[in-house]
Amino acid sequence: MKYDIITIESIRKEIYRGNSPSSELLTIWGHQNHTVLELFILLSRMEHYQAMTVIKHLVDDKYHHLIKDGDEHLNTLMQNLGMNKKECNNRDLKIRPENFNDHSTKILNVPEMVLQPIIVSKENNESIVSPRFLQPKSPLPLGRLGTSKMFTASDISCVAESAGAIPHISYEELQRSTNNWDNNAILGKGGFGTVYKGTWKCTQVAIKRLEQKEDKPEYHSEQIKQSITELHCLNAYRHDNVLPLYGYSIGGPHPCLIYQYMAGGSLEHRLRVRDPTKLLKWPTRLNIAIGAARGLQFLHTSMINGKPLVHGDIKSANILLDPNDQPRIGDFGLAREGPQSQYTYIKVSRIHGTRPYLPDEFLRAKKFSTKVDTYSFGVVLFEIATSLGAYSDKREDKFLKDHVVNYKGDILDLKDKRVEGYDECFKGLVEIGKMCVTKRAKERPEMVSVLILLEGVSIK
Repeated sequence: MKYDIITIESIRKEIYRGNSPSSELLTIWGHQNHTVLELFILLSRMEHYQAMTVIKHLVDDKYHHLIKDGDEHLNTLMQNLGMNKKECNNRDLKIRPENFNDHSTKILNVPEMVLQPIIVSKENNESIVSPRFLQPKSPLPLGRLGTSKMFTASDISCVAESAGAIPHISYEELQRSTNNWDNNAILGKGGFGTVYKGTWKCTQVAIKRLEQKEDKPEYHSEQIKQSITELHCLNAYRHDNVLPLYGYSIGGPHPCLIYQYMAGGSLEHRLRVRDPTKLLKWPTRLNIAIGAARGLQFLHTSMINGKPLVHGDIKSANILLDPNDQPRIGDFGLAREGPQSQYTYIKVSRIHGTRPYLPDEFLRAKKFSTKVDTYSFGVVLFEIATSLGAYSDKREDKFLKDHVVNYKGDILDLKDKRVEGYDECFKGLVEIGKMCVTKRAKERPEMVSVLILLEGVSIK
């Protein structure tokens, strides 16, 4: 029928909408002016003789011999195998369950996860070994992903499945939207590629173009894994404070993810900005903290599949601001499901994330829970209050968490002096931050409680 892999995946997903993929396929094919006779002949070539019998009354009798010829061929084959047709129909063919198209087998929700170690990029931290695992509803075990420079059919199938209702956009369309990947359109570069500003369907967007390194095939596999994770998360978890994903592109020279363009930049950048006109005022800082907390508690409490989603890499660089400085949480490449409600944590094989934002129980004992995000958010609150970096070689306490918690002088000395007033607001952010970074995980508040506390902070 000559359909591309994207169309095939779209047809296959009809079963999740309660529809028949076969009916959808025949409807699409019928709209292209094909005939029943063409279908009859195609079924013959595919040796689907039972299906041919169902529609044989709709074709001329002279073509019925195709069924007879095929049936005789099947009988001959069975005789060569020492079986008759009845035995063939009744025999257990020992088809392994993974060969059936049962999406329930694709969901890996077991606490004892088999994790593949990878290295995450250095960003305000040391290199950290990071694990990946297949997110719910991702169709293929990650070990089966292709490692060649170009995407395989399995890669495309895996990404398309995770995308759900997120539209596929052609690479050529993205090329036009960025003026052929003009260097002047570059917003930034990271470990896995380059982010461009573009105009798609009269809308400003940010396009992450993943770079495939020829000398590191395993790098390509990790790109796919993180793309699948992000597609799944942004398709399943939609919220005002979660960065919207507009589309994805796969099959061209470079895979791409297309996001809402966040004109305000990252929180990290805005806290360090030197232009006094772009400094964040205290009411705005508090509003950003409240919005980010609201988005994070949404991830923790939605409980898809009975489990929270733990972002795993909360930091100021991953909180993005729109033109009105409303925050949205981005970069879900390291997100994972947390423990079910009856458990306080799950054990993982490797740590992942950004070192200055991670708690000891995760770094040392590999205990993973929503409280990892709570701790990371506490460090972000310290950043918002002080405008200091999460890590600095120039401080005695290099980690900002230690610098704030261990500070012996007047806590107001740590306040960002570039923005005057609002001492009570500053103190509130610091006090809530200290609660979030408490050493014992069970003593840290859940993000719902953090949100309530932040909403009670005085704007003075």
